[in-house]
This record gives sequence, C-alpha cells and structure tokens, in this order.
Amino acid sequence: MFIVHANAVQCYRSLRPGSLHTMLKSAPRTTLSYINVPIHFTAGQFRGGCVRAELVEIQKADLGRKYARVDRRPLDPPPVVQLRLYRIHNEGTEHESEQEVQDYGNIQCLGLLCNVDLFPVPTQPDDSSESTSLPRLPRQLSPVVQPIHPFNNYPPPSILSTDRFPPSSSSSRILVSDAKLPLPPNVHLDSFQIFENTKCTAALSGATFVQPACIDYEGKKALVFPFSDLAVKIEGDFFLRYRIFDLFARTASLVDIPVQAECHGGPFRIYSTKEFPGLQPSTELSKQLSRYGVRLNTRETERKRKKKASESSAIPTRASKRKATRILQSESECD
Repeated sequence: MFIVHANAVQCYRSLRPGSLHTMLKSAPRTTLSYINVPIHFTAGQFRGGCVRAELVEIQKADLGRKYARVDRRPLDPPPVVQLRLYRIHNEGTEHESEQEVQDYGNIQCLGLLCNVDLFPVPTQPDDSSESTSLPRLPRQLSPVVQPIHPFNNYPPPSILSTDRFPPSSSSSRILVSDAKLPLPPNVHLDSFQIFENTKCTAALSGATFVQPACIDYEGKKALVFPFSDLAVKIEGDFFLRYRIFDLFARTASLVDIPVQAECHGGPFRIYSTKEFPGLQPSTELSKQLSRYGVRLNTRETERKRKKKASESSAIPTRASKRKATRILQSESECD
C-alpha cells in the first residue's frame, strides 16, 4: 500500500502549471557565471549567506520509445537528479570550509526549478584543425542564456558578457559564432568534446522544467527533481544536461538569475516502435517517488513489446510443427 506524504506533495505541487508558466515568462534571464561555484546571495532564502549547489544524477534513463502523438511513452526509468547544497564558512580566507545542509526538509521549494536540454551522443571525434582555429576567449567571459521560457528552447548562446567584472572597454561584450562554441565549462564524453550547437532540445516532448520533491533517500531527506514526463521525438543515442536555478535568488554583482549548478546524465537509446525491446520493472527509486506523490507509472514485472499477429503467425509453434508432421505422415501412408 502506497502512503502519500502530504508535505512532499505540497512542496512538489506548490506551483500550478499556469502560475509556473507566468513566473518563468516574467523572470529575468539566467546567467551561467556561477555554475558549480560558491555564490553570495543578496536575495532569496539564502540571503546574506554563501552557498554552493551541486547536481548529481541518481537515476538515469536507459531507453525510450520514439514519441508518437497517439501513444507517447516517457523515458524509462525516469531521469532523477539530486540537489545538494553546501554552506560556505569563512569565505575568501585560508580557513574557508563548507558544510552540507543537514535538513533538506527546511529548504524552500517554491522557486527552485531544474530544466533539461537534450544532446546526441557524438559518433565522430573532434576535428582538431577546426577546434584550434576557434577564437581564444578571455577566461572571465561566460555565455549568458537568453530569457527563459518553459515551452521554448534556449537559442544557442552567442553573446558573452563579463557578468562578474565591470566593463573595461567596448570589448566587454563580444559576438562569437556559436557554430563551435563548447558548452561552458568544456564538456567531454569519452574522447569527444560536446558543443552547444549540437543541442536538440526541440526533440523533447513533455515537462522540461520541474520542481523538486523532498523525499527520504538513503536514510535522510533529499531534494530531487524527477523528470517523469519526458519523451524524445527522434531515434538515436542521447544524454541530458540538467541545470538548477532559483527564481527568487539574486547576487550582488548582477540582476540576472544565476544558474547555480549543472550536470550531465548518462546515455540512453531511443528505439522505433518496431524495435523497442520493452520495459523493465520499476526501480525502487521510482516506487519511492510514487509514494511521495510524483506522478509516474510503476511496474512490478517486466513488460515486453507485444508482437503483431502478422509477426507471431510467421513463427511456427510446436503445435503447428506437430500438425504438419502428422499431415506429412498421413500423406506418405496414403501413397
């Protein structure tokens, strides 16, 4: 029997889709300057403190069936990332240290959002001659994501700005071709470098922005973002990029919303309907999420693809083989 935890449901459903849409449309753009580094907040639930955020994929998708309007099947198992927060003490001194938040149940969920982008798994190595011809950018420059919108994809970031540094000259904003702009920071999958222009988020269907659920995970409270409604419209091998931000968080040096952390998920394959091998039983994490009010389908047993009648009839069964043998024997006796 599933027990739904009221506090978790209230946290996870605190924003209705309509209000979430409105908040995202009216929110300032996000900036990538603070990804995976300590941030000193001047507004939001961590106002006056310095906090570092970290995202970890704790459940990756293994496979999915190509999206169809009539029968849309989400990725399985549903991808899930965990948000970990660390308070920074004695910032900027030789005694600087960090301590993880002890009770994630006290973290305000309202405004916390995680979004995903889709990238194909590369199949060809980088062209070193092309990569060496790229312009060398100053280290302090970092791409800025355009204004966020929950149902449209980010355009490739082509504007670079010195978010944490005052403009010193007209070169503080530089236009750079995004054709070979690598992801910030540079991301490699095996020996392949991943570029921003390979992003194919438009091929995703479903909720690409989700709110956190506070669940019991590995013996303590945890904030997780379950993407239980994602499907892909094309076949192939892909991986997801996750990014976390807080709509109410601000820093002293800019008015934009800082993207606090990102991580890249493991690869998964999207099959055609004909080649789809079926689904495995639901994971324990998926069942746990369901108990906490996250809407997803759970299975106790494996589900294999049902063969069409034309396919099954083409495969001889034992009974049909025995019947054919008897017919041949009777024909030989008559002769």
